[in-house]
This record gives sequence, C-alpha cells and structure tokens, in this order.
Amino acid sequence: MQSIDTELAIIVALALLLCLCLYTRWRYPVPEFPPMATHADDPLMQAAKEQAKAGLDRFRALLGKPYDNALVKLRFVSSSARVEYLWAEVLEVLGPDELGIRLVTPPVTHRGRLERIYRCRYDELVDWQVRDRAGGLHGGYTERAMFAVARRDGVRLPDSLLQREQAYVDSDTG
Repeated sequence: MQSIDTELAIIVALALLLCLCLYTRWRYPVPEFPPMATHADDPLMQAAKEQAKAGLDRFRALLGKPYDNALVKLRFVSSSARVEYLWAEVLEVLGPDELGIRLVTPPVTHRGRLERIYRCRYDELVDWQVRDRAGGLHGGYTERAMFAVARRDGVRLPDSLLQREQAYVDSDTG
C-alpha cells in the first residue's frame, strides 16, 4: 500500500512540474533565434532607426488598414540597468499618439516579474513592422539591418531568416 502512495505522489509531482514548465513557456516565450549582438553606434543600426522614425506616418497609415499583425520595437531598461530592445505586438490603437501592446520577446538581462501588457507612445518606438494581408512585411528596419550586420560579420543566416527577409516589401527599403 505504501509503494502505491509513493508512486502516486511521484506521478502527481511530475504532473505539477510539467504544468509549471508549460505555464512558464506560455508566460515567457523563448524567441526562435537568440538576440544578435549589435552595437548601438553601428552605422547600419543607426540608419535603420532613422528610417523607422521617418516612416512613422506610413506605420500609422498601415494600422488604419486591414493587416495580419503589427509589431513595435521599444527601448527597455532591465532590472540590471542594461538597455535591451524588445518587440511587442500591437493590440490596439488607443488614440492618436498611443498604442496598447504586449511584449513578445522577453528581456535577456531582466530578473523578476515582468508585465507583458503596456501602453506606449509613437515617439517611444525604435522600429515598427506590419505584415499585410498578402503576407508582405513593411518596416522592420532594424531587423533588416541585423541581417546586413550578420552578413558583414560573416554570419550565415538560417534558411528561415532568409525566407523572412524575402517577405519584406521592396518599397520600404529606400
């Protein structure tokens, strides 16, 4: 009888551990690719950020049309006082200057609890990206710059990133 109780306790403990792992995975998703180390003063990244700022009117216009999804990139200061740049999903346009967002990339250097739902202003955005109904990507200037940095530094991009790069709409590159 005691061995049955022990076995049952082990099964319950394993089930709870599995539930905890699944919850943690859902609550704090792991990005498909680790963040690529870039320097803030890299000329390619600086130009990408300038393009993103210059394209904010286009971003607003794209949000006013039907689209599959929209993302924004924000500057985030972690609990260890390190600056990271995180992507967030646009949940709603709250007004002419504000968005409701949900973080989709967890910070690497942050410890402790982190809310995923935020409000942000357009002037806080570092970059933006919209996938239109045809599957084309607009914006994403810093991501495209990271592709260029990787190539410049001799890093071979995985096939899935090469396919993603092909989805960018050409009219946004200039």
